[in-house]
Amino acid sequence: MGTPDPSFSFGRILEVMLRECYPDRKFEVVNAAMTAINSHAVLEIARDCAAREPDLFVVYTGNNEVVGPYGPGTVFQEWSPGIGWVRAALRVKSTRTGQLIENSAGSLRSAKDAPVRWDGMRMFMKQKVGEDDPRLAAVYENFGRNLTDLCGVARKVDARVVLSNVAVNLSDCPPFASRHRPGLRDGELAEWEALYGEGCGFETAKAWETALDRFERAAAIDDRFADLQFRIGRCMREVGRSDEALRRFVLARDLDGLRFRADSRTNAEIRKVADREKAAGVRFVDAESAFAGAGRDLGDVSAGRLFHEHVHFTFDGDYLLARAVFDQVCEALPQLADSTGRGAVPSRQRCAELLALTPWDDYQIAADMVEMTSREPFVSQIDHDIRQSAARARRDNLRTLALQPEAREAAWKTYGTALAAAPDDWCLHRRFGRLAKQSNRPEVAVEHLRIAVAKLPGDGPLHNNLGTALAALGKSDEALTHYQKALAINPDDEMAHFNLGNLRTSDGKLEQAIGHFLKAVELNPGYDAAHFNLGNLLAGRGRTDEAIARFRTVIEIRPDDVEAHSNLGALLAGQGRTADAIGHFEKALEIRPGDARLRSNLELARSKAGKP
Repeated sequence: MGTPDPSFSFGRILEVMLRECYPDRKFEVVNAAMTAINSHAVLEIARDCAAREPDLFVVYTGNNEVVGPYGPGTVFQEWSPGIGWVRAALRVKSTRTGQLIENSAGSLRSAKDAPVRWDGMRMFMKQKVGEDDPRLAAVYENFGRNLTDLCGVARKVDARVVLSNVAVNLSDCPPFASRHRPGLRDGELAEWEALYGEGCGFETAKAWETALDRFERAAAIDDRFADLQFRIGRCMREVGRSDEALRRFVLARDLDGLRFRADSRTNAEIRKVADREKAAGVRFVDAESAFAGAGRDLGDVSAGRLFHEHVHFTFDGDYLLARAVFDQVCEALPQLADSTGRGAVPSRQRCAELLALTPWDDYQIAADMVEMTSREPFVSQIDHDIRQSAARARRDNLRTLALQPEAREAAWKTYGTALAAAPDDWCLHRRFGRLAKQSNRPEVAVEHLRIAVAKLPGDGPLHNNLGTALAALGKSDEALTHYQKALAINPDDEMAHFNLGNLRTSDGKLEQAIGHFLKAVELNPGYDAAHFNLGNLLAGRGRTDEAIARFRTVIEIRPDDVEAHSNLGALLAGQGRTADAIGHFEKALEIRPGDARLRSNLELARSKAGKP
């Protein structure tokens, strides 16, 4: 795991560090991680990797032990503490026959209400697991068994292992779910709520000592409420009691009922396995301590922004983790003993240059994170509105910077320099192709995306990106081929259906286009762009009521979508529903006050209503 964009993961930074320090050696670092898996799946991935005879495994896992496959907080399968059963089920599912049986019969003990598609962290809102849940004992035991067995898998192929504990955002990420201690009586709860409410008021007023007094009095009644411990930590930090504050933040994380973050017992299990396997050559990295002391020993890192949210690193965070892992990796690899000499470890800035981190990339990541944190479970956190407002402001500032002509030119040069140093880096080609596509340079986009697709033909999003670049050049047949390849890789790829809808619209095959847009919104009901395009097509074919419904859906998803308000207003006005139309024109003009077209439409609607 790491940054939301794997192009800047700590594995990529580690690879750059190794190449710079040992220019006489060739390194390839493969990121084998994926979303929402835990050590049960990681062990199977390690077995597959071992068949490729790697020199070393860097193991960084632990965040998803409870919510990942076969954990008590999962939504994918029923919980089972028996590690033998879990492994047997995973082995069966890894075969074609097992996949066929599961898909056709829903067997292998899938959860009764298991989701049919990935829908982010909000899928787990009902999967709360308290710190005293008896099922957790089996989670930690299974986790330790899986890590131990992974070390054994590595030994069988003479691969070294570097095992790291897990750093998570403690002080800037409130708990996702809190609960009171069992047995709290009504009178105690009322007193607790009064003290907690007073404390929140004093905290808002920055009366830290008074707030801390109320919170600690509440904790004397019930200290199991995660949000309370987090607030105590914040107040202690503000009055200079940093060490005590850290302990409260750790406790708040451990009490969190939605267990997306590795907790104290997870990290203790990692250290236990590392100690037990030390004699066999396993090396341990204390990432948790490195992040706690960020900025003291690694002066090239800003301690302020190491995480985007609960676990995903910023580039600074990824650099810090890569730097923490780097020395152990170098010592673990015997091939480096006879190297001509180790150079200086590249700085954060040098790594950013080699990986072509540009303002455009910063903006893309910031936009993705704003979208992610606009949903549950983040919206239920303490002070979500304040953090989200700051995140939106940062995203908008980065967008303004990234769109400056000089910034685009600088980004172009940065990619050129990075590709000259690493011409076979498919990640660079992919990202340069996306930048060229957004810069209205589809011919350059096609050139680089073709290289990326050749390197990674099984990547559906790459085929989609190449298809849209080809479509922009008028090469519809080639674009169609790549969209179809994306669907062959993943038949439920809503982006491929959306792109096919656009392609068929431009080809005049409107019924086919409608079919693809309908499939896109069936797969992803929140796909606002597909609803919008579908609304336009339906309106053009006289299916006004259906079109109105689509534009209303867009507005539910994106209340500030100017074009949806404008188009909806026009359709309503055409039906004589002038008052409703005026409301949507006014909203559109409120969002975009200087638009002469919107002003004209509004005045025309008012005139028809006798309200010029």
